[in-house]
Amino acid sequence: MKSKKGEMGIGTLIIFIALLLVAAIAAGVLIQTSGSLQEKALSTGDQARGQIATNVRVVEVSGSDGSNGSIRNITQIIKLAPGSEPIKLSQVILTVNTYDMSATLGYAGNGALLVRNVTDGYYTNGTAGRGNFSVQYLQRGTNWIEGNLQRGDVIKLYYESPRDIGEDESIRVNFIPKIGTPTLTEFITPEVIADERIYLYP
Repeated sequence: MKSKKGEMGIGTLIIFIALLLVAAIAAGVLIQTSGSLQEKALSTGDQARGQIATNVRVVEVSGSDGSNGSIRNITQIIKLAPGSEPIKLSQVILTVNTYDMSATLGYAGNGALLVRNVTDGYYTNGTAGRGNFSVQYLQRGTNWIEGNLQRGDVIKLYYESPRDIGEDESIRVNFIPKIGTPTLTEFITPEVIADERIYLYP
């Protein structure tokens, strides 16, 4: 009788140990799964934050060649918006739109590839609907990298409009990074263009 009770006790103990092992394995799987899900959630959150927060702040837009009553060459001073991630200029598209024409411009590369006048800046051709913009670093941040817009950088974009812009015209310029939100700048040219350099925005 005692032998049978002992056998039952050993069986119960074996079952109990098996249950503990199964519970431990299940707990390990759950911990591993939750850790993986948390890592994916953090990664997705960082990407989403980068998509939403990454953009630029337009400080100033001005035009030149205004003595004949029209504008062709445009300069635009920009910097990163607060909380923005760095932006690779080679992954930026700049669109310039008048009421009847548009141009899509890409980064011209390190320095300016098409130099028209070093004193006035670097202007690139956008008259064919496609072209390039070039960049001058007015201020370099502590982590400055050529071809990037980093925190602390202030850069000036140089580009041409698709055609001569006349007086009292509405213009839309859109700075579109590969990762982040576009920055649209809209302005209307002065009713009278008489100066060589005209401030267009703000």
